[in-house]
Amino acid sequence: GMMSRMTVLRIEFPPALMSREQAAYYLSMSTRELDRLRQSGELIPRSSGKNVRYTKAELDAWIERLPERP
Repeated sequence: GMMSRMTVLRIEFPPALMSREQAAYYLSMSTRELDRLRQSGELIPRSSGKNVRYTKAELDAWIERLPERP
């Protein structure tokens, strides 16, 4: 029936909070480049316990601030 079909459905989406490595991968850059953006204040991570996490919203906002290239 309908329920058996529903359980097969898998929705892929990026995590709301990303580690340093995940954030770098999401932005297609190295962790060193990500660290530079953090040090310059261009990216501001959140703290999750003792771990640093980047929000998807913060990363997306950084992407939106990039200059457009015609």
